[in-house]
Amino acid sequence: MVTNAKSDLDTHGFCLIEDALPADAVAGLKARLLEQAQAERARGLAFRDGGSGQDVLDRSGVFKTKSFAESDGGVNQRVFMLIDKGKVFHDLITHPLIDELVGHVLGEDFLLSTMSANIVRSGCVRMGLHTDQWWMPQPARPDAQHRRASAITRHGAPEFITPDKSLGIAPPVVATAVWMLTDFTRQNGATELVPGTHLSGAYPAKDGQERYDIVQPQAPAGTLMVFDGRLWHGNGANSGGSERLGILCTFCAPQFRQQENMMVGSRLAWDELSPKLRARLGYKVWNGYGRVEKEFAGYITPDTRSHGMLAP
Repeated sequence: MVTNAKSDLDTHGFCLIEDALPADAVAGLKARLLEQAQAERARGLAFRDGGSGQDVLDRSGVFKTKSFAESDGGVNQRVFMLIDKGKVFHDLITHPLIDELVGHVLGEDFLLSTMSANIVRSGCVRMGLHTDQWWMPQPARPDAQHRRASAITRHGAPEFITPDKSLGIAPPVVATAVWMLTDFTRQNGATELVPGTHLSGAYPAKDGQERYDIVQPQAPAGTLMVFDGRLWHGNGANSGGSERLGILCTFCAPQFRQQENMMVGSRLAWDELSPKLRARLGYKVWNGYGRVEKEFAGYITPDTRSHGMLAP
């Protein structure tokens, strides 16, 4: 099973493993997620997207955070920072299948970049195809002008849409795991994928995406889907189907910045974190990166501080 899944990752850019979670685990995760989502709505904290005509990016491709509300047309609900919203979610980060499949893409050491849930509701529109490592610079010739790394935006520049493949392509430095808490069907907006695009070196164009060979794998609750961060993908439209619930764990190589600032945003008790979970949250020092003072290896803790200002 795992061997075939790794082969699918290499060839197609994604894999699915059914029955990755037993029914009781799915039920517990679903109950905690819906409880959290309801509480965030009641407190005016809900993050809503997926609405028709909802304009969430400005002209430079930067998110307009105030646009993610039901009053602005948001249909779906995202629940972020799940690492801090129930211990029931923790096992999904350190699951043996994550070690095997994400490790196959990224290697032994990797970080949890973000852990969120997407509650996809009837009436949401398709998200549109994108990649999860859209920020990775394209290979460039030594004597050529190149786009500065910090100038890359979510609006794909021409060299990202039609890159010079003779220069090579970027390796994967991101992988995403989707834990399905309900059945994923085409009617309820199952994830859209374009198989093999992780090897294209390109990003999808924003317009005319109907020309791409998009597939929507259908799978039952309890299924795990893992895909290469370079793969073109996006949420499908929920055309009147049931509510679709999925937990998304995006992982990145240890030398890259995480989407969610786990060490600042989390209020988890240090003593309750396993070494593997500590490492994936960013507390493990990797080749001297993530250190404080002389901590070039091992782990820092939430209380680790520099020596500060000293005088003889």
